[in-house]
Amino acid sequence: MSGPERLTHAVVTLPALDVRPEPRHAAELVSQLLLGETVALLRRSRDRGWVQVRNEADGYSGWVRAWGLVPATAARVGRWRRRARGRVGAPLSLVRVGRGTGGSVSPVFFGNQLIAGRSAGGWCPVELPDGRRGFLPAGALAPGRRPTLEARVASLLGAPYLWGGRTPAGYDCSAFVQQVLLEQGVRLPRDARDQWRASRRLKDSTDPRAGDLAFFRRTGEPASHVGVSLGAGFYAHCRGRVAVASMDADNALCDKELLPQFMGWFRPLRNGN
Repeated sequence: MSGPERLTHAVVTLPALDVRPEPRHAAELVSQLLLGETVALLRRSRDRGWVQVRNEADGYSGWVRAWGLVPATAARVGRWRRRARGRVGAPLSLVRVGRGTGGSVSPVFFGNQLIAGRSAGGWCPVELPDGRRGFLPAGALAPGRRPTLEARVASLLGAPYLWGGRTPAGYDCSAFVQQVLLEQGVRLPRDARDQWRASRRLKDSTDPRAGDLAFFRRTGEPASHVGVSLGAGFYAHCRGRVAVASMDADNALCDKELLPQFMGWFRPLRNGN
């Protein structure tokens, strides 16, 4: 008989789980994992309070607190992915104990994934990765038809900048672009420089379309900032907060400090091609 399957993977069970380059709270915040994302377990710290993981969504690695994970076999992770088809579409909502009553089970952010049942009376029964259950306003779930890029950006305007952040409570520039384009079916790496490498530069004569990328860099650096095109020379980015900017120097929305750093318009590569 074969032995029990190894717990080689895990599912994130907090709305946002901080990722750091070293297993200590004082280390820099470099990213976050989102509820429902799955990770490969790489190694544990000596006190077992921290785990080094690799996000299976984008390949990003780092150290997280073990309390934010549910360890699982590869088979269980596969089952979770098949069942967790509910995706939160509201910037922020609450899973409640009852249909509009009782206390909070957990806050949830845009992009969180969970198991969602059939909605009734404006509420949807949901299950979180660690088995907790509750009810989420049906309107907080992403609709069957995905919103336009412009509508999604509008829902996130004003979200603050946070280095390493991946939620509406705080985004950095590349995480904002990664998350809004993921909803549109475009998968991107985590960081701006890697997103740049995974894109091709458009000819100067080509007008960018919605979903193309604007990259910027300071002297001597690779791509250090990114925004996403909305068309007609406008782009959305997170710099201080999520906002819409213009490439036209005469437009009031132009970020004139950023404009000299513009590298050009780029289009994400599909399937690496």
